[in-house]
Amino acid sequence: MRHSFGIPRGIAVAGCTATLILAACGGGGGGGSDSSAGGGSTATAADTTVGPITGFGSIIVNGVRFEDNAARVNDDSGNVISSSALRLGMTVEIRGSINDDGTGTASDISLFSELKGPLADLDTAAGTFSVLGFTIQTDGATIFEDVAGLSGLANGDFVEVYGLRSGSTITASRVEKKDPSTSADLKLRGQVANLDTATTTFTLGTATINYGSASVLPSLNALVDGAFVAVRSDAVPSGDTVQASRVQVVGNVPFSFDDGGKLEIQGVVSDFTAISSFVISDITVDASNAVFLRGSADDVGNGTRLEVEGPYSNGVLTATKAKFEDGSGIDEFELHGTVSNFVSLASFQVRGVTVDASGSVLFERGTADQVANGRFVEVEGSVDSSSGSAVLVATKLKFEDVSGGDGSSDDNSGGSSGSDDNGGSSGSDDNGGSSGSDDNGGSSSSDDSNEFEFKGTISAVGGDTIQVGGRSVTITSGTQFRRITREQLVAGAFVEIKGELQADGSVLAERISLED
Repeated sequence: MRHSFGIPRGIAVAGCTATLILAACGGGGGGGSDSSAGGGSTATAADTTVGPITGFGSIIVNGVRFEDNAARVNDDSGNVISSSALRLGMTVEIRGSINDDGTGTASDISLFSELKGPLADLDTAAGTFSVLGFTIQTDGATIFEDVAGLSGLANGDFVEVYGLRSGSTITASRVEKKDPSTSADLKLRGQVANLDTATTTFTLGTATINYGSASVLPSLNALVDGAFVAVRSDAVPSGDTVQASRVQVVGNVPFSFDDGGKLEIQGVVSDFTAISSFVISDITVDASNAVFLRGSADDVGNGTRLEVEGPYSNGVLTATKAKFEDGSGIDEFELHGTVSNFVSLASFQVRGVTVDASGSVLFERGTADQVANGRFVEVEGSVDSSSGSAVLVATKLKFEDVSGGDGSSDDNSGGSSGSDDNGGSSGSDDNGGSSGSDDNGGSSSSDDSNEFEFKGTISAVGGDTIQVGGRSVTITSGTQFRRITREQLVAGAFVEIKGELQADGSVLAERISLED
């Protein structure tokens, strides 16, 4: 895991010296196969997921719902922090294991932001601004904290930006306004270019970094063109020149994944030459044999926002799956947990996030008047930052404590829909994992034996029928689609099916939702 202040490939060791513990042991990825630089644990060919947090229950990144009870969590200074410090839109690197049912177990979670510094070149019409020479692009998925959206910012404001990198442009997933009197240190990340040892300078994007008086870790010899670095400064920048106080060489790749392990990463396409060769977040991708969701290979080009997954080896991520992201933020966020601080449908909390379910909301397994403190629910929706903090505006609320056990018994359980002997977890049985409790994977409602809900991977598509988790699903004129269209149904897509269970075990689909 260990993202921004990690040990580069070739010098990672299981035990760090006292002078490097803070700067390196908890920090960021060195790239390569030795991942021991962060708490002393070593994983062989572990799965790695990089992207913004889109939900909690325990933590959801790139559509994968990770159990994080036993995970080490650290910030990008190498400090161990509580998972309660994580917020929607923050970018993280998660190391652990990913299951076929869309769940996972995190062993390490590293939080990192891309930039921190004074805002300039604000253009509210274009949704852009700059920080330390980098262009920041905002969109419908950007979360703002301590400021009422982009219109509440002004040139000169001090901000911290989390997001998805494409060269010197960052697509922001979260923007936090900071008080410079208490949080004025600068930081930026990127790949060294134009290294000049005579003038002790190099460039990151369009910013010039002067490292003449900086502490360079692990050594000056590690600072070379092409290396990925994290830079800190405690001085006011002079134009686009930053006087560094510390430069941490991360390694030859920006993240600490294992060669031969699985990598899931979200970002904006750059350096596109062919579907077999393009770059996402500084990672070379070959998607020539990938299954595409919400689009096709012909739709990929520079500026396309994609989530890709597959094995990483010899410097290339060979994508087995690629999903298009539109950046709208519509129905992108998800919470699983116990209702608390209930004031009204317009104001309650789940996993510490304020929820507004007073609008047009689809309620499942219950009704609006049953929302109350202590109820265990799943909430989906979009985030509204106009109040100066993130509010999840719900479009769907499902009660998860009505069948298969009381899900509220463990608020940190990481996403079990129930606690019965069949696993209770969405996607845990041989039929793709139902949210319910019967022997076939489970009815989603205790008072309607024909109502059926389960998750699984599409294995075949033919006419009005698809095969999901070994079960035949029939599409009708009344079938509703969420996050996917009928035309986008392809083998390899992980979906949730809700419908009417038939006597032969097939399902007549009422709704099909893309889950990955």
